[in-house]
Amino acid sequence: MQLSELIRARAIDFFLANGADPTTELQEAILLKNGHYNGRCFSCQQLQAIWIPESGELALVIEHIEQDRISLSDEQTTANAA
Repeated sequence: MQLSELIRARAIDFFLANGADPTTELQEAILLKNGHYNGRCFSCQQLQAIWIPESGELALVIEHIEQDRISLSDEQTTANAA
């Protein structure tokens, strides 16, 4: 599994676990800072998952309040080995 697919899958898992309607469209935006790639933001209803490439973490947000961060560094290594 590619890193982008892994990130998207974890975001979807978070959304579904927190009550998002599975028929609601997932929105995805590329984040830029000073014209350079700075991550991705996934949103569904009042939920957001923000990929932070510098730390290798996915920040999980409900109604603008960060709930948790999960590291995808270990998962990426495992996924690339497969």
